[in-house]
Amino acid sequence: MTGGSHSPTGSAKSRGSSRGSPAPSQLEREKFDLSLFVYPLEEKYQCPICGDVLRYPVQFIRECGHRVCCKCFDELKRVEPRCPVDQTPISKDDAYLDKAFHNEILALDVKCKNNEWGCKWEGEFQNYQDHVNSNCEYAEILCMNDCGAKFQKRFLQKHLDKDCPKKIIACPYCDDRHLREDKKAHLADECPKLPLPCPNKCDKKLEIPRDELDQHIEEVCPKTKMMCEFEYIGCTHRCSREKMPKHYKSNMIEHVKAVFTKIQELDETLGKHENTLKEQADLIKAQDKRVGDLEKIANSQLIWRIEDYTRKLKEAKAGNGDTLFSPTFTTSKHGYRLCASVCLNGDGKGKGTHMSVFISVLRGAFDSLLKWPFDYRVSFYLLDQNEDHAQRKHIKFSIKPNPCPENEPFLGRPKLEKNASFGGAKFAKHDEIETRNYIKEDTIYIKISVDCDGLSEP
Repeated sequence: MTGGSHSPTGSAKSRGSSRGSPAPSQLEREKFDLSLFVYPLEEKYQCPICGDVLRYPVQFIRECGHRVCCKCFDELKRVEPRCPVDQTPISKDDAYLDKAFHNEILALDVKCKNNEWGCKWEGEFQNYQDHVNSNCEYAEILCMNDCGAKFQKRFLQKHLDKDCPKKIIACPYCDDRHLREDKKAHLADECPKLPLPCPNKCDKKLEIPRDELDQHIEEVCPKTKMMCEFEYIGCTHRCSREKMPKHYKSNMIEHVKAVFTKIQELDETLGKHENTLKEQADLIKAQDKRVGDLEKIANSQLIWRIEDYTRKLKEAKAGNGDTLFSPTFTTSKHGYRLCASVCLNGDGKGKGTHMSVFISVLRGAFDSLLKWPFDYRVSFYLLDQNEDHAQRKHIKFSIKPNPCPENEPFLGRPKLEKNASFGGAKFAKHDEIETRNYIKEDTIYIKISVDCDGLSEP
């Protein structure tokens, strides 16, 4: 309870019996230990109902002059009100909130409830709660870091500085921040700057940060065991770093001899490798040439798929769409550019009875680099589509161009987009085409192959 600021104003009558008592403070909700008054509490300051020190005393001014707590008065007026001391009937409307007597109680001297722990505070009753809640160094509190510890307030700083496992602390070596309870694990496994002695005990006073210890052992420590630098040439001596100079000095001649022998071995090996390297270079060169030639040969053929054979043959017989042209192809990446054509109902001497095939030399981007006239054998195949490969019988026709002056329009370097066509007017009889599996799903395949070895191409 903290002074007049928490006391109601006016009388119980002026407040009205239905309004109740003021909201109690923490002290008012708890029964006060009467032994905490410095001087024995007089009976007039005690409530005859609850036996506690009077809180906001209500006086029966018109009847008997006795007083009760405001809270107890609220309970009393719910029944037929009588004075709890002399049972005198009282008027609840005439009861009076005795502010002067209330202030007199607030001025009584009390001592701290923690006096048995050493608290020397004594003061007015109205200042008791402020002292206990805020100022008493002997009051018990819980650690603010939720570590679960309970102690007197005066020991808070000591607890935080030395004991609290949940307080965040800084490592004195690496400045890492962690909980105090994790300090042991941090120093044992994590702290990179923790000073550690050399495991080789090279200097009892020397302490090295953990993150520099490996470097010390590998590069500096005189007690580290190491192999002779001439191990790669056969020296198997092993001793501490501090003794290695003596080994080098006493075995200088042996090391020089070993180096000389090693140089001779390496020179001999190098000679063998040079011979092998030359052989491999020649082999690679030959393989590159072979691959280039194979690339030229591999590109010198076309397989031409012709769909809707029945319809197109019918149109050809009717005089519509007499000639079909294949996609253009080349004999190699930089070779001759060619185009095949087919007359399904024949041309010339094969008209109406045979399928005719022809080839044309087209103008190409690399013509100036090629050999002219064109004189490579060209072969045409009507492919048998029998599912049994062993039973397949392709129809074949080959033509070897004759590079004579008369054939210049056919075989010479093209002056226009393409040269005149040459080939076979009687490539395949219509009757023969129908007898085997040359037509399947109304589709035929014609293969055109050029026997170009690639050697005369760029």
